[in-house]
Amino acid sequence: MNNNLMSLSFTKNKFFLISFSLLISCGSQLDEQATIPDYVLNEEKFTKLIVDFALSESISNINVKSVTAEKLDSVYAFNPLFENKVSKAEYDSSIIFYSKHPLLYKKIYENVLVTLSKMQIKKDSTKVDPILK
Repeated sequence: MNNNLMSLSFTKNKFFLISFSLLISCGSQLDEQATIPDYVLNEEKFTKLIVDFALSESISNINVKSVTAEKLDSVYAFNPLFENKVSKAEYDSSIIFYSKHPLLYKKIYENVLVTLSKMQIKKDSTKVDPILK
């Protein structure tokens, strides 16, 4: 009986592994062949928008101006959608499209990380080391 359970468990795991492998392999082919519709933000514009969202969230979380919680919305009035001339519908459509194409979405986020890293490096290179003063 115990061998039957182990055999059944192994079969389920094997089935899951094969199904998962097929899903991943099909997904990558679909992502590579996917054309971005006109109503979806292209890779460059979507990357910039996500970077702006990340920066605006970081600035408001850090509270660099040391304002009270009641004034946060008025002092930190960032609107990445408005600043990038993107409608809420375009943003939502882009999120839906890229979430259905995870490899393309992953590439967007890799671009976001590269952009933010470059900004950090540039910021750090402008600092003067206090020991060198």
